[in-house]
Amino acid sequence: MVELPDFDSLRWLAQHAPEQLTALQHNLNQALIDEAAPNTRAQLRSMQHHLTLQMSRCTSPYARCFLTLRLMNDKFISLNELISDPQTYRDNKAQVLQFKRIKMSKINS
Repeated sequence: MVELPDFDSLRWLAQHAPEQLTALQHNLNQALIDEAAPNTRAQLRSMQHHLTLQMSRCTSPYARCFLTLRLMNDKFISLNELISDPQTYRDNKAQVLQFKRIKMSKINS
């Protein structure tokens, strides 16, 4: 696993070399995902991608921190609901609707 620098080094990177801090974050995330159980890696990659997209919209470090806390809180709430009432999770299935086929001649007229 990649070693995490001390707080002062991270703060210096944030102020003077944000691209290096981003690269470090990416490397740490990849190392963590690579060490995870094989059946959870795809979900972790998906979560990382979602977080990266959301964070790219943030305009300040505080906004990034707040967003990360909010997303983590949402995941913990979902996990709590799953642990508290697993049957509701199992019963929660989407209804698949069938669409009628339309002939192309009807569309063009």
